[in-house]
This record gives sequence, C-alpha cells and structure tokens, in this order.
Amino acid sequence: MINGLILTGGRSTRMGQDKSLLDYHGKPQREHLTELLIPYCKTVYWSVNAEQAREIHDTQQPLIVDLYDLTSPLNGILSAFQTDPWAAWLVVACDMPLVTRLSLDALLANRAPNKMATVFYDSDGHSPEPLLGIYEPAFGLILHQAFTEGAVSPRQLLMQNDVQIITIPDRRELTNVNDPEARAALKQRG
Repeated sequence: MINGLILTGGRSTRMGQDKSLLDYHGKPQREHLTELLIPYCKTVYWSVNAEQAREIHDTQQPLIVDLYDLTSPLNGILSAFQTDPWAAWLVVACDMPLVTRLSLDALLANRAPNKMATVFYDSDGHSPEPLLGIYEPAFGLILHQAFTEGAVSPRQLLMQNDVQIITIPDRRELTNVNDPEARAALKQRG
C-alpha cells in the first residue's frame, strides 16, 4: 500500500506566503498535487504545521500535523510514519510545481520495495533528492532513530542507507520554487 504525502508544512519565509496555496495550474498547488497523486495512492495526505491545521477548515482532505519541533521536511515524513508505519509514502514537496505523471510513473516503475526508498538524483545529478520519492515502511524506524540521535537532513539519511536512486526523465520537474524571484522566473519561462 502506498499513501501520498504532500509536504506543505514549511514556514514559507522566503516566499512570504504559503507555497501550498500558490496557483500554477488553475488551483492551489496542494490541490493540484493531490489530484496528481490520487491515481497512485490509497490515501493522499497534506502534511501541515500546527498553524496551517488551525486555518484549514474547508476541506475533507486528510491532514497529518507535524508532531516534532523541527523545521525540516523530515518533520512531515516522520509524522507520516507515526500516522501509518506500515505504509510506503509517496512524498512530493508543494514547492515543486513542474512535477508530472512522467516522474511519478518513473518512480513507480523503478520502485525497489526491498530498499529503504526510491528517489531521483537531485538536479545536479549527484545526490538523492529527498522531496520527491517513495519511502518504504522499513525506513520509518531508521528515520525515527536518526532523529533521536540529532539527524534532521532527509538527504543525508538517504545517502547513509540502502536506497534506489534513479535518473528523472525530465530534470525540470525537480525545479524548486522557494521565493518570489524563482516564481517570477518560472512564469517568464512559460
């Protein structure tokens, strides 16, 4: 079983507004990604911080509220494994507006359930990209143990464990939009 997890719980300090609410596809990004993940997942969750959870009233979307005092995407992933430790989690960050079915199909086609995770090489092609991938149930225990020992970087944890790393079909899909300048540049590219 695979659940979807859309990471929306960041503070969005550089963007100046909630990145999950930005409109790149005619609707808020978190809704666009939800529709994108539904065909692949049993349930799709929004990973949110406590403030977002208080503000979201008009949705039937299942939420996973960050459980840890941690400003890292690791918070959302750890919290997801607390919610359902037996599921694999298909994780997508809300600030990746160019993700399409092409990438998701590649992840599923190359999924290695016997490894801790299946992820792409990052945009530089050297390190694992932690914000678009499938995390297997066995990785939940490793994440929790590493966190109790002070680890906060999902990329470092992927580099230290047995994971499947593949090349993304279109590297542009890893574009990360974190500030108004990057958003303006993306709009200019059309």
